[in-house]
Amino acid sequence: REISIDNIELHPLALRVLCPAMEGKVTDIYMSRISFAGPDVVKCYEIIAASIRNNHALKRLLWIDNQISSDDQADLLIKAVIDNHAIKNVEMKNCFNQSDVNGCRALASLMTSGRPFNWLDFGRNGLSGIDDVAAALATNTQLRTLFMNKNQLNDRDAELIAQALK
Repeated sequence: REISIDNIELHPLALRVLCPAMEGKVTDIYMSRISFAGPDVVKCYEIIAASIRNNHALKRLLWIDNQISSDDQADLLIKAVIDNHAIKNVEMKNCFNQSDVNGCRALASLMTSGRPFNWLDFGRNGLSGIDDVAAALATNTQLRTLFMNKNQLNDRDAELIAQALK
């Protein structure tokens, strides 16, 4: 089963009903252009992270065009994904490039977690200065596909990636 939640403002009350209902049933979650009411942001991320962690049917998480506004929120999501060993494909596109949240750190955390991800897509996140990502790529032999398109990679980043692939 798949669920697509798009272009909506979510509140903790709705998430407390929706998230547990998806656990164990939904294999693909697509969340795009989601917003959270200001005072509820932290609680919403906590509920969503707990649901990601507890849904052992979940194989694919798409978090697209949802601006992650703090490293703490990014850490909640990334840790939940790492903790759920059923998840094989993660797309987090256009989530980090409008804030000071460190998308490279989030991506490197996934890559160094020891988890055998098939697919990581961190496109359109404004990534640059990818030293940690390149180091993670050099040691991660399990990752099959890494997308980093439409970021702000420069020649040095390209050299780091090339070196990591040797």
